[in-house]
Amino acid sequence: MIKSRGELHKQMERTIDANLRSLEEHGEYSEYNVKTNIIESNCSIDEIPLTFDGYHIEIKPTDDKFLFGLVVRNNSQRFVLYIDTFFGRFWKLYNMENSETINKFMDKFTNLLLLDSLWMPHQMLDNIESKLVNVGFSIKFKQEIFDEDELGEDDISRLTMRLWSRGTKPSKNLFKLLQENNYPSTKTSTRVLNIDDHNVKFLDEVFFDGKITVGYSTKMKEIENNRMSFTKSACGQVVGGSPFEIKFSKNYDIQHLAEKIINSTHPFKLWGVIHDQTDDFLRIAGVDVHTGDKFSMDLMQKYGRLYLPENACGNMVFRLYTNIQHYLDPGVMIFDEHGSVF
Repeated sequence: MIKSRGELHKQMERTIDANLRSLEEHGEYSEYNVKTNIIESNCSIDEIPLTFDGYHIEIKPTDDKFLFGLVVRNNSQRFVLYIDTFFGRFWKLYNMENSETINKFMDKFTNLLLLDSLWMPHQMLDNIESKLVNVGFSIKFKQEIFDEDELGEDDISRLTMRLWSRGTKPSKNLFKLLQENNYPSTKTSTRVLNIDDHNVKFLDEVFFDGKITVGYSTKMKEIENNRMSFTKSACGQVVGGSPFEIKFSKNYDIQHLAEKIINSTHPFKLWGVIHDQTDDFLRIAGVDVHTGDKFSMDLMQKYGRLYLPENACGNMVFRLYTNIQHYLDPGVMIFDEHGSVF
């Protein structure tokens, strides 16, 4: 069991070096590689449930007051994760375990109340690409809002694609071809190299649900600064903040769309009731099932407005927008009063 941040860094460096050797010898890194999941937390470390969905967790302190070991057991399995709580709301969860094992655990862990994944729209993945060398990407689009018989003959119901290359040209050319033909080009992940003095320092695959450390908190602050609020003044009440406007790439059946978004299940995890309904407008009063925060939403055929109350968690905006990209409309855009959010 690692007892300090220094020991953890040494172990991660050894694993990264082994993966770079595997890359040089086999053209691919090994199954056991360093992975970082970012957890958006609305609770403290001692509020994590110790038993859930067949998993049992022991929380072990280390010499660093912000670093904890998580000993996880599930049936005959046992594995260790390390969680860094230094940034308070955004925890880093490190592991050097088998990917399949960790992915199954993370699906359950981030479904707990007050814990969530980071949801990165494809614009944020593009921003990461711009700072490093992009050598591949994956796309996984699946239309989960409407059934096959509800789609037009030019609509795509599913697209899965994965491209790895040694250089940047194949990745750029294929992605451009998708965009020019209006095919789904919402990236699920981007594969990047960090090269210094012609040497590969690391190879990483950045996923839309936060399997890497990214500059996320600044964008979260911008979103939460836009939450709706009411303050008293000499003339009555002053309204602060503004709604987020969602612009779809085409018209939708709003009744069907609303029922899919607010049924409390995957992928949106929102619950709500419809009221103030007409043929081309409806209003939703809802609850984020991850945090219990309330929200309101207006839906029209090509637009939506999301109203986030003063104390609501801004991660709901990331989750809603990202999942619309991946499961309904790759061309969707979202705006606040200052312009495009992403």
